[in-house]
Amino acid sequence: MQEKEFAQIFHELERVEKELQQVGNNQEKRQQCYEKLLAMRRRMDRYVECWLHFEEKINEMQEKYNFFLPDEMPENFLQNFGAGLPGQEKEELETEADKRGVKPLLLQDNSDACIRSFRRGLGFLELAMMDEAIAEFRNIIDQEPDLLLAHLCLGVAYAERGMADDAMRELRLVQALAGDPQTHAIVHNALGNIYADREEYEHAYREFSKVLELDPDFAVARFNLGAVCYNLKLYEQCAEAFESIKEIFPRDWEVYFYLGKTYRKLNNDKEALINFLKASYLAPQEPYVAYELGLLYEKLGENRRALDCYYRARKLYQELEKQEEK
Repeated sequence: MQEKEFAQIFHELERVEKELQQVGNNQEKRQQCYEKLLAMRRRMDRYVECWLHFEEKINEMQEKYNFFLPDEMPENFLQNFGAGLPGQEKEELETEADKRGVKPLLLQDNSDACIRSFRRGLGFLELAMMDEAIAEFRNIIDQEPDLLLAHLCLGVAYAERGMADDAMRELRLVQALAGDPQTHAIVHNALGNIYADREEYEHAYREFSKVLELDPDFAVARFNLGAVCYNLKLYEQCAEAFESIKEIFPRDWEVYFYLGKTYRKLNNDKEALINFLKASYLAPQEPYVAYELGLLYEKLGENRRALDCYYRARKLYQELEKQEEK
């Protein structure tokens, strides 16, 4: 891909941003802008996939013809990735490793093959190519079986793939061997997601609550806890959880959507309307938001607005079905 092609994409991106600034609340024109952005994202995704295939081919050639190209990763790339994982003071990390017979979390300088696999694995995770990610992280573990970061990433990939038992095995292993609270918080959050996917909401509630005991600033876990509280009909706790992360995720329509549904359950129609309107503003393409807003308008006796929302929800849902059929 030539540099001018990147420049063209970013020029298109700036042009769409200007269009969004000018169209105001014109939903039809806003939808056109969103479609342009989706097309650009799909285009970039194809380039990323090509890059991954290129990396695979390079690695095959190195093994086949017995040569080595230095892996020019940005300095401290893996360390930065693991910033939220066990990586506090170096002395403590080494102490835990010696005490438990586990190597430090970060990759060693001479683990060139592991670094390549880890890099590919992260790329596959980003592209939601879970089978490929699982293969890469398993390859790393075959070479470095005591590397906790690889087990953690493999557990996450298994969970995303829907392989809950395999995910739990890896995550429980990390939980047993890791010594710092931050890693335990990450594991509890991943386990909570697995339980939530299984609709075992009481177990999920305990896991997400444990995350916040270990790390009260773990905002994603607070979001997850709010969603679980809604499913457990703990509506006051749900509202409290989502209200606490509004400032952290000011553009996340799901925060306002859940708050709207929760306040409607609590018979606080005023707050419900405020939050549904914000969700609708942030995600005008979501049929479920339009439908829930219609239900609230109908409850408030504003039937004309309710009908408009129902019509919009049906239209958006039909468009969504067409896209899925392609």
